[in-house]
Amino acid sequence: MLVSSKEMLEKAYKNGYAVPAINTQGGTYDIIRAVCLAAEECGSPVILAHYLSTGAYSGHAWFAETAKWLANQVKVPVAIHLDHGDTFEHCVEMLRYGFTSLMYDGSACSLEENARQTNLVIRAAHAVNVPVEAEIGELARLDDQGRVIGESNMADPENVRRFLEMCAPDSLAIGIGNAHGFYKGPVNINLEILEACRSFTDVPFVLHGCTGMDDSLVKQAISYGVAKINFGTQVRYQYVDYIRQGLAQGVDQGHAWRLSQFACQQLIPDIKKIIALSGAEGKA
Repeated sequence: MLVSSKEMLEKAYKNGYAVPAINTQGGTYDIIRAVCLAAEECGSPVILAHYLSTGAYSGHAWFAETAKWLANQVKVPVAIHLDHGDTFEHCVEMLRYGFTSLMYDGSACSLEENARQTNLVIRAAHAVNVPVEAEIGELARLDDQGRVIGESNMADPENVRRFLEMCAPDSLAIGIGNAHGFYKGPVNINLEILEACRSFTDVPFVLHGCTGMDDSLVKQAISYGVAKINFGTQVRYQYVDYIRQGLAQGVDQGHAWRLSQFACQQLIPDIKKIIALSGAEGKA
């Protein structure tokens, strides 16, 4: 069933688990379906995440309509979420399509400008009862070899405090050394930042860049009030690999839907592992 992410994150924060947010690769039907079916089997809330860059291919409205339809085919709570919205205009566009959760990412801006733009998005989103996630501390990006190809700014807890004095997002992603992509080798994740920030705020935290992160780090982050964990790279690589396997095995028999069905079914156990890691199993 389609819901807002606000209540699911508040419940997760209060009860010590996280809601998994899965990047759907611009609305790939097989991935959306696998996420919804896995959530139904696990009795878990789940978030279908969408990026502007991948949605440029499928169409943002197509993703929204497909995600809403599939969300309403299952009995567990499902939110549809814009991840890393880059402008006020894009965020408002997604509201018009019926998104039930937004992230505005102003982490590359000054603290004051980030808060100012976040407040604009909050005002528009709250007018239609949609929650807003903000970010402070810009995330790095990793290449296929696990090398950092962008800045990774660990947030200063004092700046987080100042940011939250200027605006009041419903959830907050804080840079702690995490990055988008595959981690290879030791990961410099500073959970002490989350611990320090938790001492002065009850805002649910969000952990980005979870693919390849040690499970113990994810679980410890949840103990500091992370109520939403994001997975993208892992899922898209698994999906593409299952397509390759299906072709090699000839499961398609000349039918694209058979190949899609195979990839979807193979992906469901992987999504269920993410749900288990987040602690959301049975929390619908």
